[in-house]
Amino acid sequence: MISPISVNLNPELYEDPLAFNPWRWQDESKKSTLLKNFMPFGGGLRLCVGAEFSRIQIALFLHTLVTKYR
Repeated sequence: MISPISVNLNPELYEDPLAFNPWRWQDESKKSTLLKNFMPFGGGLRLCVGAEFSRIQIALFLHTLVTKYR
């Protein structure tokens, strides 16, 4: 299991990781390394923010379909 806070606060990847610096991703030489390690929602680059919401919507739709359909 990966701890996002430990990745986002890694001093080997980010200079002064506790400081607010939204421009740290503009450095072209480190851009690919930083983007691969950036975990804003805990799943890295390829985790959909609305994945859990869509699962709930599908479950509700299927429940309604099965219980109300005649």
